[in-house]
Amino acid sequence: MREPDHYATLDLRRDATAAEIKRRYRKLMREVHPDANAHDPHAHRKAARINAAYETLGDPERRRAYDATLDAGPALPADRRRYERWAQEENWEDIVAEHVPPQRPAHVHAPPPLVEPEAIEVDMGELRLSPRVRRTVRITNRCDCTITGDVSTSEAWVWGPIGRFTIRPGETVEFAIEVIARKVRFPGISRVQFVSRDWTGTVPVRITGYAPKLRRVFPATTNSAYVPPRRRRAVGGRIAR
Repeated sequence: MREPDHYATLDLRRDATAAEIKRRYRKLMREVHPDANAHDPHAHRKAARINAAYETLGDPERRRAYDATLDAGPALPADRRRYERWAQEENWEDIVAEHVPPQRPAHVHAPPPLVEPEAIEVDMGELRLSPRVRRTVRITNRCDCTITGDVSTSEAWVWGPIGRFTIRPGETVEFAIEVIARKVRFPGISRVQFVSRDWTGTVPVRITGYAPKLRRVFPATTNSAYVPPRRRRAVGGRIAR
């Protein structure tokens, strides 16, 4: 982990005197002390960072050792040193290509997770009797790996789990969903979707038993003595009343 810049923490130059370091430390601590900043959730972290900086720069021996590390500069990681050595070669592109690790194949769940039921159907008659109809979706992880992903629903009238899920090997997890009658919008098709890095599962949710109202259509001409008001027109050479 990279060591923090204590001079930047105290907002000081590297040639600051011991008295300047002490004055700056006291000034900053009065500003960020947790007792004076109860509304700031990061006050403790700020105070700890300032204390660590003063413990290093306020002690002459520690300050000299810290300054020596700054003068030496950061040590390069082994990978960076290797790449810099390759960059000096004329065929550096071929060298880098030879050392590219092979791509890791995508994991395949064998056997794939079991989703029950495969689809959910809710009848309109049930929705008329209950404003909320509850169903349960079960997923069984039959693979020897752990499945981690996100679950969501596609329509507002299906309430259910939203967020991250984790299913361990051999584990069965249940997700409860509710169909809200007053929010249903037709044609009444939604879904519960599970998305992980290596697997996607979808459970369709359908509303059945819906019959749209039939609109009554009157013929253009009729022999009936009665003609609806909105359909009044000339019939047989006279105005129908």
